[in-house]
Amino acid sequence: MNPHTLSIVIPVLVILPILYFRLNRMMKPQRLKLKRLWLRPAIMIFAAGSLLAASPPQLSDAVWFVLAALAGIAGGWYWGKLTQLHVHAEDGTLMSSGSQAGMIVLVLLMIFRIGMRAGIGLEAAELHVNAALLTDVFIVFTALLFAVQGLEIFLRARRIMGQSSLP
Repeated sequence: MNPHTLSIVIPVLVILPILYFRLNRMMKPQRLKLKRLWLRPAIMIFAAGSLLAASPPQLSDAVWFVLAALAGIAGGWYWGKLTQLHVHAEDGTLMSSGSQAGMIVLVLLMIFRIGMRAGIGLEAAELHVNAALLTDVFIVFTALLFAVQGLEIFLRARRIMGQSSLP
């Protein structure tokens, strides 16, 4: 079997079962702790900032970072909006469950990433792709995608818990 084919098939075979279990878990209602919802976005932003500070990108590449940031912010806000939040009727705890549209967003992101990895691997020399720039742009996109998703859920959860009459 071709080594390039293996570099695509093996990650897909590893990712599919993980994705299956993750998507099943996303659909089940889970308890959210309002006081901890800010933690994941903060960690994502800190980690991305630390990675980028280790080898700062060039100013001439700023347009790619701005586009990645805007796409991450828009995607994260949309994905956060798709997360269903409600207050548990019996004990008043905040509950969340993913939506099928949110699962589709996750699957599309995984397919896009695998496709980009395969395409860049095949055409990197011809396209004159800077691998470090591409990696940094994806770091910005991913960090903001998950951070803004968490922020949107936090803001909505705080509003829902403020409206709830249960303790």
